[in-house]
Amino acid sequence: MSERFSIRWAYFVNVEVENGVVKSVSFSDEPIEEDIRTNFARKLKRDVERYLSGQPVDFSAYPVAVHGFTARVLEEVRKVGFGETTTYGEIARKLSTSPRAVGQALKRNPAPIIIPCHRVVAKSGIGGYSSGEKIKRMLLELEGVKLP
Repeated sequence: MSERFSIRWAYFVNVEVENGVVKSVSFSDEPIEEDIRTNFARKLKRDVERYLSGQPVDFSAYPVAVHGFTARVLEEVRKVGFGETTTYGEIARKLSTSPRAVGQALKRNPAPIIIPCHRVVAKSGIGGYSSGEKIKRMLLELEGVKLP
């Protein structure tokens, strides 16, 4: 069963769920048509709304459709708390890989916010973000992270 919803923020945050698994989170100028039929999707929507209002939310109970090396990287990223950051290098050291490989895995994150890849920054700056540096900055500022 496929479900979806949008939340208005600086952009529309569009979320798609299938059979109790988060399939995608994206940022857009346009909302998607809402179709919510399960308590899972209703709770997820409430939690994303709370997060976007600046409240810490633990999204670890929401499964996301990822596998292999990407799943290992994203599980490590889930451990980075609200208002905290880590670097590509720190994640790489924990997983015995390279910072570049970590960055490539983060690009494949289908569910930003749910898996907070915006909390991974470069050693010498903010670093990249699949949805753009502006949104990464906005999410970090929402969490109270002080940026240069």
